[in-house]
This record gives sequence, structure tokens and C-alpha cells, in this order.
Amino acid sequence: MKRTMNAKPAKLAKKILLASCLAVFAAFAFNGPAVAQDANRGKEIFVRVGCYQCHGREAQGASTGPRLGPNPLPLAAFTRAIRTPRNEMPPYGVKLLSDAELADVYAFVSARPRPHELPK
Repeated sequence: MKRTMNAKPAKLAKKILLASCLAVFAAFAFNGPAVAQDANRGKEIFVRVGCYQCHGREAQGASTGPRLGPNPLPLAAFTRAIRTPRNEMPPYGVKLLSDAELADVYAFVSARPRPHELPK
């Protein structure tokens, strides 16, 4: 069977299509499906599971934990930091904090206002 000149572009197109599909899949795998996030519910969860004890009631940080918001880590990194933290923070597994609850906490942290700047 004789190969045509179009075989290489067709293979390249298939590879590009496969790479695109994998990228979309990876985005869903790391960020999860679109979840309706509720910042008010997130605040309640933030307090219920004790995040405020180290990170302050408004996620502004305290002497025992860093500031979380506004502009937190991307959701995938935030989730990883909650599930498998470094240092002294305890891990919050899915049994203690579901993915939906974690998304709500993320919405709460993301919605925090920027700190006020002192006049110069």
C-alpha cells in the first residue's frame, strides 16, 4: 500500500486532537466539574471545621496561620494544601470536608476584601 503525502498531516492532526482532549480532561480532573460555590455557606464551614482558629475569622491570617484571601491559590493547589498540608496544619480529608464544602470555603476565601492600606 502506497502512502500518500497527507498521512503526516493527518497523524499530526490526530495528535493535536488527542492532546486537546487530554488537556480538557486534566482541567476537569484538577479543578473538578463546575460547582455552584456559596461564599456564605463557605464562611459557616470555615468556622465549623476550625479554620478561623489559625487563619482568622476573615481568612486574613493570624500568628498561627497565613492569610488565605483574597486571591488564594488556584483551586487545585488550594485543595492539595488542605488535603495534604505541610507544616503543622492537620489534613482535612473528604470525610471531614467534602469537595463541595471545600469549594464553598474557597468561594468564601476568594471573596475576602483586600486589606485597607494605610495612608502614606
